[in-house]
Amino acid sequence: MATSSRLKTSLRAVGHIVERRRHPQRFIQIDKCPWDEIYRDGIMAVRHYSLPPMAEIPVNDETMPVERHKYRTPLILVPALGIHCWTYDLMPNRSMVRYLMARGYDIYLVDWGKPSQAERSLDLDTYVNRWLPEAVEMVKAHSGQEQVNLMGYCMGGLLCLMYLGGHLDAPVRSLITIASPVNFHKSGPFGKALGLASIPAMQLHDWFKLRLEPLDDKLFHIPAGLLTFGFKMTNPPGVVQAYLDLVKNIADREYVTEYMTMGQWFNDMVDYPGAVVREVIEKMILANSLAKGKIRIGGRGVDFSAIRQDLLAFAGTTDNIVSLRAAKEVLRLVGSQEKRFEEVPGGHAGVFSGSKAPSQAWRISADWLATRSD
Repeated sequence: MATSSRLKTSLRAVGHIVERRRHPQRFIQIDKCPWDEIYRDGIMAVRHYSLPPMAEIPVNDETMPVERHKYRTPLILVPALGIHCWTYDLMPNRSMVRYLMARGYDIYLVDWGKPSQAERSLDLDTYVNRWLPEAVEMVKAHSGQEQVNLMGYCMGGLLCLMYLGGHLDAPVRSLITIASPVNFHKSGPFGKALGLASIPAMQLHDWFKLRLEPLDDKLFHIPAGLLTFGFKMTNPPGVVQAYLDLVKNIADREYVTEYMTMGQWFNDMVDYPGAVVREVIEKMILANSLAKGKIRIGGRGVDFSAIRQDLLAFAGTTDNIVSLRAAKEVLRLVGSQEKRFEEVPGGHAGVFSGSKAPSQAWRISADWLATRSD
């Protein structure tokens, strides 16, 4: 019997190895929640999600009942740049979109699209002063509500903060940020290095009035492949260990599905527009303007102290990209009366979509939004 069992396991393992190479899409479970596109401007679009009739949804290895109560205020999810918007909707049992809808929220999402070299001149002004305001207005019109709530991951959270700090009449009740670095010089060893490098760089800027702005956007445009490589290099041992774990569990189809789905996030990133990269380097990395609470985007001044919306900010305890200190400083900068910071388990991706995210960041967010959505 033991020999027969080992033989079956070996055959499953071989089958998964072959299938993974020939038909990887069979393992990759992304973007499964139904949605309609309600607005488009160029490569940017706004989605509205719907939850099919069901009494419960899968969450990790358990189930969660679908709440009958529906909140009126819509929630707009704002992804980071450089990744696909479906990171909010991974496997059915690891989908933040599905979870939040089951908790009673009306979910919309901003899809930043797939910038190419042709869109290398997209700048922060486009995202902050054009596309986010458009998305908010379209969601208001579609939902019939006068206000919305926002949730932004990583750079998505920073875009939301800059939008609120520069549009004081924004019809937004509250904001949730997840792994959004306000102080770039406090993100671990990398942040300290940036802080040291910025001193001579800013001195040269003052002496010779050197600016990155005149340089061609294509010099700063980051192609998807390079972005993928850079992301993986933030934790090389983790990449190797994940692959070794896959080899060990290759006969387990659920394990292979999770590995392939999460891997799709990192293996299928999208280009980072050159103009945005140039602005991030000059304004956020070298000048560290966000840590001072003020920045200029396009022709509009942004002041974080003018933000009055309630704020909930998250950071991961093992995040190698955005440290706890880099994310927590937002509390010092915003003028919100109600503001809260939560440390939750996980790295840069795990804090947002890892196995502990449903019981941590997702649950805390849903509970916190309840009094801000009716």
